[in-house]
Amino acid sequence: MRIAICDDQLPLHDDLKKHLEQYAMQRHLAIVYDDYTKGSDLVASELEYDIIFMDYQMNDLDGLETSRRIRKKNKNTVIIFLSSFPSIVFDTFEVNAYRFLTKPIDMEKLSSAMNDYLESLDDSNYILIKTEDDNKRININDIIYVEAADKYCYIRTAEENILHRNTLSDIEKMLPGDCFFRSHRTYLVGFRHIVSHTSTDILFDNKEKALISKLKLTPFKKAFTDYVKRYNFAKRQ
Repeated sequence: MRIAICDDQLPLHDDLKKHLEQYAMQRHLAIVYDDYTKGSDLVASELEYDIIFMDYQMNDLDGLETSRRIRKKNKNTVIIFLSSFPSIVFDTFEVNAYRFLTKPIDMEKLSSAMNDYLESLDDSNYILIKTEDDNKRININDIIYVEAADKYCYIRTAEENILHRNTLSDIEKMLPGDCFFRSHRTYLVGFRHIVSHTSTDILFDNKEKALISKLKLTPFKKAFTDYVKRYNFAKRQ
């Protein structure tokens, strides 16, 4: 596993690597680290990373702008934000952050994030769907939303729009209810890719939108808030 740490405070690098090495020993992992103190250096790198630990506040590019530029090159790298200011957590949704961890790093929360990442690599995190020509295997983390199209539906990922030869209700049963929500009769949305929402629309990290019906607004807000809390994105008091 190759990990980048981007933070302008080197003591944070040492502390984080100490925790990660402890985790690696427990899970029998081999980790290679690359250290960056400037966001611009990370953006300029040609290396591919499994996980990037990103500081939010840096003197060069801040973490959010660094992540925006990284996402132009690589939409799949896992980005975990680090900050002493939990209030900025929702800003990180824009770049599809995987987790948000507050400083100082808590070993239990770090382990939880790493466990979830490793589980996401498992085959159980994929679904097999019928397309126009064949069957296709899709990672559920890549699904931004699903839109009904008569008897069929379209599955929208960052890379493609896939026609699934089955109904929206059928695919809803295939996806985890704690990560997806039926916001409208024609839309099933993935919480992981939501940047923001109004009372009528949901904005995703690919700049597209889905509808929320009036009847679904209150349960949607509760489900999304529960998701945020569950994955350590909640603002601490």
